[in-house]
Amino acid sequence: MTPRTLVAHNGARIFGGAERYLVRLLSRLQGRGHRVVFLCSDERIAEQARAFDVPVEVAHLGGHASLHHAARFAARLRHHRPDALLLGTFKKTWLGGLGGRMARVPRIVARIGLSTDLPGRSAFYRIAFKRWIDRVVVNARELRGAVIASQPGLDPDRVVVIHNGVEPATTTLPPGALRRELGIPEGAPVIGAVARLVSQKRLDLLVRVTARLDGVRCVIAGSGPEQEPLARLAAELGITDRVSFLGHRGAVGDVLSALDLFVVTSRVEGMSNAMLEAMAAGVPVLSTPVSGAADALERDGDERAPGLIVHSTEEDVAGAVAGLLADRGALSAMSEAARRRAVERFAWDDKIALWEAVLTG
Repeated sequence: MTPRTLVAHNGARIFGGAERYLVRLLSRLQGRGHRVVFLCSDERIAEQARAFDVPVEVAHLGGHASLHHAARFAARLRHHRPDALLLGTFKKTWLGGLGGRMARVPRIVARIGLSTDLPGRSAFYRIAFKRWIDRVVVNARELRGAVIASQPGLDPDRVVVIHNGVEPATTTLPPGALRRELGIPEGAPVIGAVARLVSQKRLDLLVRVTARLDGVRCVIAGSGPEQEPLARLAAELGITDRVSFLGHRGAVGDVLSALDLFVVTSRVEGMSNAMLEAMAAGVPVLSTPVSGAADALERDGDERAPGLIVHSTEEDVAGAVAGLLADRGALSAMSEAARRRAVERFAWDDKIALWEAVLTG
């Protein structure tokens, strides 16, 4: 394929899973010979993005009324002369799309990763997706239907599903080392999650479920404003000795290797990258019915499903966790199915080819 110039913008104030995905995508496109540039909101995000060896620049976009930001953004784009612009933050599709049109970028693509980010939610987005966005990429089939339904008249052919790609999580410790470090008895069942500690992830549900299950240990890796409230909740429930808060861990694989079951308790989610990393590590997944869960965990023919989707009540999640932990044979089969699904449905090489097709037309 003829190398192209591809510019991506992300306006988030944190460098979370969606941001890492976007930079990893650019890194792989760069490896295919394309010239890429990552534009972000501030220097703090830029510093983290540079670790992926892609060119990074700060190009802040403010609120919808900041039309001068769109003009400034257009000037930046005219400097780079991209063949395609990828907008990775839903709230910036208004200004970013306007700037892209002002700069006469041939192709503007918006990526939507959350079920709450729908074009029909305000007039700004309805205009942006009608006039400025050429293609919409979503990471789950369920989300595609929601995007199309939210804006009557939106051509379904413009909305494309590209599942997230996953790569093996980094490990630095030998198997069993983290369990020993945390004082978890050999053979004790361990559930857990890797996530930003924010209300959206609803990790209080995971803590409450742990309190219902005698002898079950819980490991939560990640940082965020909910860390202290979650620790207080564990203390109130009398399970401080059974819940370990690890903070941010660069080597996520060390955490995953300590788990018997990865639990997604989110209220709102896209295709959870942490869930996919767990599957690639052979950890079965139990998830609430958030966007992306069905695509990842559905049964494929007669084969064992790599996980289970349950209603998000405390009783349902606790009952499902208890049932899975009690059946080690089923867990083992789900583990193999999880590894297989990660390879067959979420391999990066397949996703790069799809992204090239969308970005180059």
